[in-house]
Amino acid sequence: MLVMILFTGCMVGKKYNRPATPENITYPDATNMDTAALATWFEIYHDTALQTLIKMAIDSNRDLLTAASRMQEAQAFSGAVKANMHPQLSYQAAAGGGKAGTEAVKSNGGVDGGLLNVFGVLNWELDVWGKLRLQTQSAVDEFLASKANRDALQVSLVAEVASDYFILRDLDNKLVISQQTLEGRKKNTQIISDKFQHGYVSELDLLQARQQEAIAAAAIPGFRRQMIQTENAIRVLIGLGPGHITRGASNYDQILSPDIPVGLPSQLLERRPDIVASEFALQAQFARIGIAQANRFPTISLTGALGFASPQLSSLLTSQGFVANGFGSLVGPLFNWGKNKKLVEVEQRRTEQLYYQYQQTALNAFSDVDNALASYRNLDEEHAARKLQVEAATKSLILSQARYDNGYTSYLEVIIMQTNLFDAQLLESTTLQQKLNSIVSLYKALGGGWN
Repeated sequence: MLVMILFTGCMVGKKYNRPATPENITYPDATNMDTAALATWFEIYHDTALQTLIKMAIDSNRDLLTAASRMQEAQAFSGAVKANMHPQLSYQAAAGGGKAGTEAVKSNGGVDGGLLNVFGVLNWELDVWGKLRLQTQSAVDEFLASKANRDALQVSLVAEVASDYFILRDLDNKLVISQQTLEGRKKNTQIISDKFQHGYVSELDLLQARQQEAIAAAAIPGFRRQMIQTENAIRVLIGLGPGHITRGASNYDQILSPDIPVGLPSQLLERRPDIVASEFALQAQFARIGIAQANRFPTISLTGALGFASPQLSSLLTSQGFVANGFGSLVGPLFNWGKNKKLVEVEQRRTEQLYYQYQQTALNAFSDVDNALASYRNLDEEHAARKLQVEAATKSLILSQARYDNGYTSYLEVIIMQTNLFDAQLLESTTLQQKLNSIVSLYKALGGGWN
């Protein structure tokens, strides 16, 4: 213990300091800095079907389970590394014998007679330079990085489930729009067909009506195909094979949060899992510089053996067979052409790389938040305009149909109004889905609340 105290000042390795991050980061579109709602963000939709899918993904996604196992592996490894700091106690037993000449015995070439021994062996490497301490710290940081990586994967996973769910509900809505449009166009075709049979309209009007009907009919299989693909994508995320996904509220019935919590930019560094993982990886690598520096100095170890040895079993456990030995060893590099010095430089360069990666991860995070805020604000405005577009297109079709029925315009005008309404309805549905997914993107960019 005295030796350890005397050599404590010899420990190598500098104190870790967090890398500098960009200052004066602001979010022009942010209004609410209270991040309390992040803890249960998906409950703001009040959609039990979506909440169930999210919970199933957290419990059953194979990639997430793999990441959890990898985290547990890192935790066990850190415990194994930490054990190296303590004395190691082992045992050794041997029994045997043989025949050897006098000269052979003198040169340790063999044993003449029997050999029995039982020893307890104590080995302890003194952590004079702090190498074992740094190895332990590095292993712990690797574990914490793996945990943060697992959290980052969970954030991405849940965001993907929510995003695909809103895409699926959008496809459901588009399918309904297409089916309703097809029914309306079928009725219109039948009316024009009757008028053609009585000579009131030309065949051209009938052919154009059939074209419009076919356009609506052709859209339906496309949306069904995309629905199956999206359902299967969600089921893979929740750990299931192909099949049906139970729906909850439609996109129109989703309740949006009027105040999106953003928090201060500095809080993002502590909350977003990929930033946390990047910093722990940097800390683990920073410790390896000290480990490489410690490898340039000698290793001091203590070894002790306590037990019994005898050529005969009858005298093994007696005072004549008692053995107590203790040794100290000093092993270190003497001349290796600067190899260990270069290895220190290697670890320094690797640390430098992770230093820049951490800063890049932080920059990307700030950018993600600002992009998501801007997307939500602009998509909210766009969706409001799309709803007005649908209302106007609906009224335009009604007026155009009346004008055509009374002979004031050609059927071409009706076709244009039908096309405008169909396109406007599909665009409005798409914009709503994008608006909902912009909130998902924002919570993902903020790092969370999916635990």
